[in-house]
Amino acid sequence: MAKRRQPTAARKTQASKSKAPRPKRKSQDEPSLRVMQDAIDRAADWLLERRDFYGFLSRRDRGRGAPELARHLRGDLLARQGADGSWNEGDLAVSSEAIWSLLDLGLTPDTQAVARGLDWMYGQRDQDGSYGVGCTPARHEQGICEHFVSGFFSLGPADEPQEIVLSNGQAVTSDVGARLLASERALRSALRANPHDARSAASIAGLRGLPLYLDYGGSFTPAVLVGAIQALAWARGVGMTELEAGLESLAAAQDSDGTWPNVEFFFVVEALLEVKHRAASEMLKRVAPRLLETQHKYGAWGRRFQAAQSSIALRALERVFAESSGRG
Repeated sequence: MAKRRQPTAARKTQASKSKAPRPKRKSQDEPSLRVMQDAIDRAADWLLERRDFYGFLSRRDRGRGAPELARHLRGDLLARQGADGSWNEGDLAVSSEAIWSLLDLGLTPDTQAVARGLDWMYGQRDQDGSYGVGCTPARHEQGICEHFVSGFFSLGPADEPQEIVLSNGQAVTSDVGARLLASERALRSALRANPHDARSAASIAGLRGLPLYLDYGGSFTPAVLVGAIQALAWARGVGMTELEAGLESLAAAQDSDGTWPNVEFFFVVEALLEVKHRAASEMLKRVAPRLLETQHKYGAWGRRFQAAQSSIALRALERVFAESSGRG
């Protein structure tokens, strides 16, 4: 906006005065950044007191290190790995989470435990109970049977109804939705471990082939769309029109309070944290006020899944803070 010119006499008088330094104008973002920093500090303090996986992550992210805690957590996971390489007697959901945690705890993809876990997981692909295996007239018409899609991992036999509850609080009770979401989470862990593993190509292609990216809350539960976005975020070397379409659908569905309908809020935030895309950053900015409003006084979020959700919330606020302050 143009400045109003002062009368000539006033300008001369002002010019004759010694020029005192002008007070620095405060940015409109500074108050919100201060509030965000306070929330971040309280959340970090709460998590740092914990002697569990999420306490370890908080220490690691702050460069404090926790080698003894890491060894304890790794040892516990390794002790529970079965002879076939899986966890919890062939539980796909638990096994994929265990692989993810081992990577966070410092194991590399070529270590025996991770490699055995990945071998077992890929061995479950296109087995009985995998999404897409088995054709019915309705599924064939939709293009979601084995004649059109493949590469998905089995959560369990087809004649055993399945449900899934993720560590971030997302629950899916429909059999088909649970099988597909568990497969997406398995692919996410596999791609993080080794995005160039040739075995992943068929699974990526199968996931990209699903007609869900432009259809939030349509024939697929929103949690499945979020799971697909989260898995594809780890794929490398392929064009990702589906990823961008999914982000566009997710952005259009975000409510004014920062949440999304019919899906766990912290699950969506977790997925967005794994996506390096401007659309994800914009959605996270709209999430921040909700996080600031719902944080407990002692620094945490949530109830039943408190540690996991607090870790997600902390990382989200840190990313928004870094990008808003020009540090990201």
